[in-house]
Amino acid sequence: MEPYVHDAILDMHAARDEFLATVAPLTPADWLRYVPFGADTLHNLLAHLAAADHAWALAAQGLLKGEGQDRPPISPLEAAAVRKRAIARGRTQTAPQLLEEMQRRRRLLLALYDLLEPRHLAIALRSYGERHNSVRERMWVGYHDRLHAADVRRALRMTWHPQRLTYLAEVTPAIASLSPDATLYVVYNIDPVYWERPSALPGWTYRQLLMHIATGDWVLQMHLLHLIEDGTIAEWPDVSAGNAERLAERAHSTHHALTEEFLSMRHETLRLISQLTPEHLERPIEFWWETQPNQHTVLEYVLGFPSHDLTHREQLRPAMKYQTARAGAV
Repeated sequence: MEPYVHDAILDMHAARDEFLATVAPLTPADWLRYVPFGADTLHNLLAHLAAADHAWALAAQGLLKGEGQDRPPISPLEAAAVRKRAIARGRTQTAPQLLEEMQRRRRLLLALYDLLEPRHLAIALRSYGERHNSVRERMWVGYHDRLHAADVRRALRMTWHPQRLTYLAEVTPAIASLSPDATLYVVYNIDPVYWERPSALPGWTYRQLLMHIATGDWVLQMHLLHLIEDGTIAEWPDVSAGNAERLAERAHSTHHALTEEFLSMRHETLRLISQLTPEHLERPIEFWWETQPNQHTVLEYVLGFPSHDLTHREQLRPAMKYQTARAGAV
């Protein structure tokens, strides 16, 4: 077996063990609990997990046939539709049945991984739909079990009732980009020994980058809340001082705690955006980082905000396991 594949498989085993240990104590009633900040039950989550390895196995079969470069990337809407179908199918099965199916499909995926050779690892797999689509990256799927094990722990710790948020058509392009999914994908793929190491951003460790991502919505939230409650645009705060203060307050926060804070804060941001009216979106606002005077609208502000996530998510990527593993990303 290729050493690189071996390391990815070991990580998959460790992540699956963590997930199974997390769900082992669940009762039938627990499977009906909702995952905080979302709309899925734990049973729905399990159905999604059971289907995930099937999709990855199909991709691995394609790789073994030499497929990849010419396959069109899956769009976010297509991915959402696949998840919806998996959840609908899972409603006809019990949790033990889904767990057994999940394990059976994992065995198939591991058997296919065992057949991968260097030539397969060089194929561009475009199934994820983002800019980074190498086979070497996408085969590190242990993040998925870790991410959802954290979902289970959160659902057991908190009582959550899904909220139906609706948005004006003008802001919907930002809503999909503000989904935490892409950031969670990177965060749960980080090699844990790298959190305290310096990143490429001078003076910042990878954990400090996560601190900033976790609290990065604070200025936008301040503006949205003031606009909703007062109808006017608030003065810009001292952003640099505010960011430094938040980093100092979280000097001892673990990456687990920071990830939970990111999810909570992002849900609050989406809740505030759902309260915006057309009049709010038309309000003029100056951007502090541009030469003044300049004039924009609240709509431009909201639509441009997702770039903040993207910028700092990219700064985290060098610490991802596919980069740090033996014979890492090439």
